[in-house]
Amino acid sequence: MQTSDNTYTIETRSQFDDLEDVSLTNARQNKGYLHGAAILAAAVAIVKLFGAIYRIPVFNILGSEGFSTFSVAHAIYVFLLTLSTAGLPVALSKMISASHTLGRGTQVTRTFRVGRNAFFLLGVGGFLIMALFSQQLADLSNNADAALPILVLSPAMLFVCLLSAYRGYFQGFSNMIPTSVSQIIEAAARLFLGLGLAWYLSQTQDNEAVTVAGAIFGVTIGTAIAAVYLFACKHKMDRREVLPDTDTRTDSNRHILRNLLRIAVPLSLGASILGIITIIDNAIILGRLQSAGGLSSSYAQHLHGTYTSTMSLFNLPSSFIIPITIALIPAISAFLARGDKASAKKTAESGIRVTCLLALPAAAGLTVLATPIMYTLYYGNFAEQGPGLMAWMGIAAFFLCFFQATNCVLQAYGFQRYTLYTLPIGGLVKLGLNWVLLADPRINIYGAAISTVACYVVISVMNVVLVKRNIPNPPSFRKILLRPMLCTAVMAFAAWASYGLIAQLVFDPLASTHGRLPYTIALTGAIGVAGVVYLVLIIALRALTLEDMQMLPKGEKLAKILRIR
Repeated sequence: MQTSDNTYTIETRSQFDDLEDVSLTNARQNKGYLHGAAILAAAVAIVKLFGAIYRIPVFNILGSEGFSTFSVAHAIYVFLLTLSTAGLPVALSKMISASHTLGRGTQVTRTFRVGRNAFFLLGVGGFLIMALFSQQLADLSNNADAALPILVLSPAMLFVCLLSAYRGYFQGFSNMIPTSVSQIIEAAARLFLGLGLAWYLSQTQDNEAVTVAGAIFGVTIGTAIAAVYLFACKHKMDRREVLPDTDTRTDSNRHILRNLLRIAVPLSLGASILGIITIIDNAIILGRLQSAGGLSSSYAQHLHGTYTSTMSLFNLPSSFIIPITIALIPAISAFLARGDKASAKKTAESGIRVTCLLALPAAAGLTVLATPIMYTLYYGNFAEQGPGLMAWMGIAAFFLCFFQATNCVLQAYGFQRYTLYTLPIGGLVKLGLNWVLLADPRINIYGAAISTVACYVVISVMNVVLVKRNIPNPPSFRKILLRPMLCTAVMAFAAWASYGLIAQLVFDPLASTHGRLPYTIALTGAIGVAGVVYLVLIIALRALTLEDMQMLPKGEKLAKILRIR
């Protein structure tokens, strides 16, 4: 279960709530606001794509055991990061937005200063925890080799906390560009510098922990560069613009800090749930494979590394759902504020349907083409269970996307508190199944993937029940799912059949093993066939409507090209 990008989504959603009244009374502001949201959504999608590109070659460089160490260190960092920054940027942007709207320029400056100081202290605290207790944290995760990577990653805590303060400031002015650019800078530096260091160290020395530390140091460098960029943006803004100060009243620093914490603490607790579960999950997987499964530490790390390698592709479909969720919340909220419940329902149905139309084929592709995917991306570096793990994680990928979409509908209708119930329940299901299944030698590491599927299925089912029970005239899930599922079933068969046919042509029938190239050719051909079949089906069966297309960036232009009316 990954949480590394959730912070940005939460921050953006809260801003939609802050500006809702303004958008209802001023159409031009609403359009500009949605434009800013689209910019941030595009940046998040790019960051996710960079992340997948980064993790795949890193896995090939480090191998499954090294990648297991990498994942353990990164999970600890993500948890501390989420706990420190998930709520405060939201609170800071809300308070700055309100003060700026009222013309209280001095209050804006003081609020930012208090927030930045609070972020700095949190960053120092996170840095010291990771730096001073790196070995203890590694031992708790049942991977002693993770100590050095945790130590190398510790400065990133300080930089990211400062990043969050500046991002909250700019987002308080509805300016998404600095946040978006800083995210891309951070991801690009991680990609190129982290990969470069990992490759260089893998060629020059034999210490696996040092190579992992080099790969993960790209994260630290990326956050430092992004922090410098945002500092420069803030300095430039201060020189070019003078904040309006028609109301010179200011609150005390203590009052500002209290308000920041009042808003931030519940959000941080909710967002940190998945981080806690991920850390416990890693420890359970490594521990149970050794203690109950009777495996050596090295082989347990090998299996765990293979499982975590599937996470890059598991999370990829959800990155393309983010633009939909960003547009969905304010659109539904605006209709509800006007009392137009019919349009709110129609928009909710459209958002969930588009999610399914994108997530179902992606998930089906990961499942039916799991073998060529693993051999194309990780040839020779994964355990024999790799394709099976990928197939299970493909199923989980759809339910992750479905959970995100239904969760946004609940938030738009004002039921965001339910996340504090559904996520822990789903997490407990995952941890409980892991404990039982990993100890069964017949199931082994597959238990981790099966429990992930169960986790998101449980959360998705609970969300459907909550939507139906709490929302008047709720969306019709039968209507939403029927045609996309039919199109996906035919597409999945086309992908499976075309892969088999192409494989017969490109594979050497006399060879006991095949290289990466034949798998790549067969995979590419199968994806091409499946894509054409799916596109024809969704247009022919009218699974996609004009309203659905309007939920997507440049959707109206795409609708004209595809002749969707």
